Amino acid sequence: MTEPSAPPEAPEIRQAEAGGARLHPLTPFVKGWGYFVVAAFAMANNEGLRSDLTIAGLGLLAVLVGGILLGALSWWFTKWQLTADAIRVDSGFLFRRTRIIRFDRIQTIDVAQPFVARLFGMAELRMDVAGGGKSDGRLSYFRYDEAVNLRALLLYRAKGEQAAEQQAPQAEPEPLLVVPTGRLLGATLLSSTVLASTAALIWLIAATTVLEFHIGLFAALPLLLGVVQPIWKQVVGNHRFTLSETHDGLRTKRGLFDLQRQTVPPGRVQGLLITEPLIWRLLGWSRVDLDIAGVVGGNGGDGEDRNDGAQLLPVGERQEVAGVLARVLPGFDLAAIEMHRAPERAKWLRPVGWRYLAYGVDEQVLVTTRGWVSRRTSIVLHHKTQSVRLQQGPLQRRLGLANVHVDTPQGPTDAVALHRDLAEAAALLEAQADRAREARRTADSPAAVHTQPKAPSPDGSSSSAASPADDSSAR
Repeated sequence: MTEPSAPPEAPEIRQAEAGGARLHPLTPFVKGWGYFVVAAFAMANNEGLRSDLTIAGLGLLAVLVGGILLGALSWWFTKWQLTADAIRVDSGFLFRRTRIIRFDRIQTIDVAQPFVARLFGMAELRMDVAGGGKSDGRLSYFRYDEAVNLRALLLYRAKGEQAAEQQAPQAEPEPLLVVPTGRLLGATLLSSTVLASTAALIWLIAATTVLEFHIGLFAALPLLLGVVQPIWKQVVGNHRFTLSETHDGLRTKRGLFDLQRQTVPPGRVQGLLITEPLIWRLLGWSRVDLDIAGVVGGNGGDGEDRNDGAQLLPVGERQEVAGVLARVLPGFDLAAIEMHRAPERAKWLRPVGWRYLAYGVDEQVLVTTRGWVSRRTSIVLHHKTQSVRLQQGPLQRRLGLANVHVDTPQGPTDAVALHRDLAEAAALLEAQADRAREARRTADSPAAVHTQPKAPSPDGSSSSAASPADDSSAR
């Protein structure tokens, strides 16, 4: 049996191994063109400069030349180098900074192309590094083909021979699904943020024109932003959202201007969150977000992009969601899990929402649901459970109820069995701890991943744990 060989190395990569290489010469322009546009806009709005075009032109020229010089200095003093066990990046001409990214800390690597970089055939590498921040693993910019080659080499060195033949040049994989732009737009317009902002904007316009309330235009700006920003993030940011399956795992590609690709490696999913706003449920739509080792999810509103890398499906129909879940968790069937509802006395704490509080368990995961305005279904893999804890507030103690929190690494998933009978909650606590312990012992999973748990809870709980689940979901 022949040993797999490393991906072929380009001249730039051999130079980086020998003594360090510089980034693409146009990197300063791609990073700094926005400053020149801002300066031009500021000068255009200055009445004194508008009256003397010569001075305005000289000012713009000075900004352009100064930006080129500063960018050239930054580019000249920035070098990246491949060593035996890490990639080293030296930058800064006044204050030197050195980043050392060890290969064994690299979890995933994706190639991204912001809009201006795409115009020049350039790309950046975005590496998810265990224990590092979002910006620590970014390296930009390269020629696109050079970025692809470097990604293949880094993954080969990070994963060894297992990644050798996977990193060979591949044709674009056949998409499993493509989210239509019309559905993206409709889902965004029907999100709670856009609906509330639109209603408030209409009321403001009516109050100003009909009722003659002189509130002022500045009051309309935040409302207008509440309409425009979600549409921009969802429709433009997720334009032609495509999900494909590759040797590395599921891969997403999205973006009208900034083209972003992200890989979901098998075995790195910590948990999933399915969000179904009220109007979306009537249409059979939902969103799927992930906890992935090294990628931190956010808390976006309904129909908004939660975070740059934790989104598996921005909006999908029920059968599409079921298919995606089966790809991430082979053999998993959410509809087959028996759900246990909260006792009726929980209505004293949630008069309407208590009917939608439930949890269920199978051999692979624990599932919790909550919320009737915005339904949230959290799915936690047993072998990814970090801690389990029981929590009671003063009203819960009087009613004989308790919450059971199943903590996972930091991310959007928030699994809480809310307002359970105290005896049932205690039994669930012990049973889930046993399931997690047994699953970790028997799971055929990749090497351990360094993750950052949530912050400790400020109030009491029955075991050490991550931060408590936010009990402010729709009631």
